[in-house]
Amino acid sequence: MDQLISFFVAGTTLLLAFLIFANINQVDKKVNRWFGTFILCVFIIQLNDLLEKTEFLKIRTITNDFLGLTDFIVAPVFYLSVAYFVQPNRKWRFTDNLHFVPAFLMLFLLLLSLLLDTKETTIADKENAQIFITGFNFIFCFQVIAYCIMAYREINIYQKNLFTYSSNVDSTNLKWLKQVVICALVIAALWLIDNIFKFAKTNIYFDNFAALVYLTGIFYIAYYSLKQKEFHSLNNQEKAAIESIIIDNSCFEANQKKLLSDHDLQEMKSNLIQLMKDKRPFLNPELSLFKLASQLNISSHLLSYIINKGCNENFYQFINRYRIEEAKKMIQDPNMEHLSLMGIAFEVGFNSKTVFNTTFKKSTNQTPSEFKKAIIASI
Repeated sequence: MDQLISFFVAGTTLLLAFLIFANINQVDKKVNRWFGTFILCVFIIQLNDLLEKTEFLKIRTITNDFLGLTDFIVAPVFYLSVAYFVQPNRKWRFTDNLHFVPAFLMLFLLLLSLLLDTKETTIADKENAQIFITGFNFIFCFQVIAYCIMAYREINIYQKNLFTYSSNVDSTNLKWLKQVVICALVIAALWLIDNIFKFAKTNIYFDNFAALVYLTGIFYIAYYSLKQKEFHSLNNQEKAAIESIIIDNSCFEANQKKLLSDHDLQEMKSNLIQLMKDKRPFLNPELSLFKLASQLNISSHLLSYIINKGCNENFYQFINRYRIEEAKKMIQDPNMEHLSLMGIAFEVGFNSKTVFNTTFKKSTNQTPSEFKKAIIASI
């Protein structure tokens, strides 16, 4: 039974790797290559474990040792796949090579052991080998945990930065990737528990449970990775503007660079508010900091400064405040009774029911339906 589940996990993982590499929707090719490589590494690890469980490879062989090198590759590949998710235009850096130093070191030691291999093995050699394998498993688990924490941090930074230039973050939100990180942490924890208490060797139920957790994780990853949409690629000018905005926002209040005098700030804030009233650009669900800045004929960096300093909001809060005010007007308008609340949400620029409800309640302390009921009751 345990081998059957393991075969199923390995087969599913290989199929998922193939689908990601095939990239049928032709979205974010570089991202999918890295993520596909990560899934392929997971398949090789599962395959190696399966080979050790089957009868014809009950004894660990040199094949297992070479396949085992993937253990040192999977964590950095996962981290880099996340890095390319949050930065689709990212370039390879020299320091990225350092992530694979442990794998090359283990390859060197493995080749060296082959050259120095002797046919005679003592009981002490076998005990030392077991200690080495246990130590390696601990290092592997801690490496996975460390890279998962790094990946989680990258996603948090990405999501925080989204609010500085996007008015609808739902389509480019990487919450599902956070869940993948958590899945990887759960798997690493299971490996760690198994290495400490040896549950898999003594308890068939734990082995089956772990296999089912791996399988569930693979299905979860498969669903969301194949569902992903194309990320909106930014040009070099937009990327430079975002980097500059992020640096400014990370500075302490006293150290932030003053881009405008108080008089000019108020004047440009008035121009912005007038534009929002006259042209209502917030109704566009794809409105970004760059698109709004172009309508004012100013730089996106300057617009961000005006919104932050003049309105004490980030771009996301600023735009969605106007959307909520427009939604409130439409809910109260008798001519809009033919529209459902979700229809109104789409009309004012939202593309997600959850985001609309959450933002509305945060602004009014009522859900849209509660707000509508209160309006009807007051008539």
